[in-house]
Amino acid sequence: MRRLWRSHPRLVLAFVLALSLSLFFAGRLVWSVAYWANHRQEAVQGWMTVGYVGRSWQLDPREIDARAGLPMPQGNPLTLQDIADARGVPVAEIIATVERTIAEMRAEEDADKGKAP
Repeated sequence: MRRLWRSHPRLVLAFVLALSLSLFFAGRLVWSVAYWANHRQEAVQGWMTVGYVGRSWQLDPREIDARAGLPMPQGNPLTLQDIADARGVPVAEIIATVERTIAEMRAEEDADKGKAP
């Protein structure tokens, strides 16, 4: 190893850097997969963003926004509580709207699966 370091220090540094980056991104991938495997179809709560709800229910968050009449995210995404506060309504009303939208979208998916050959 010392011989390789002495003869090709830049190559060894490049290899160590590439290996470190690969391990970092592999770790992030494993963490992400493990996290979302345990957070499927979570009950909708006020602290969640529409993006989180969409990933949890495996639905398109922008479609949830559009169907539920929620604002499209601009900059930092808003939580359901933030949306309720901005509208001056209880968060339970926004949550009920999102849950209804999820149920409709899931029913459409199920109907589409039933039609497939």
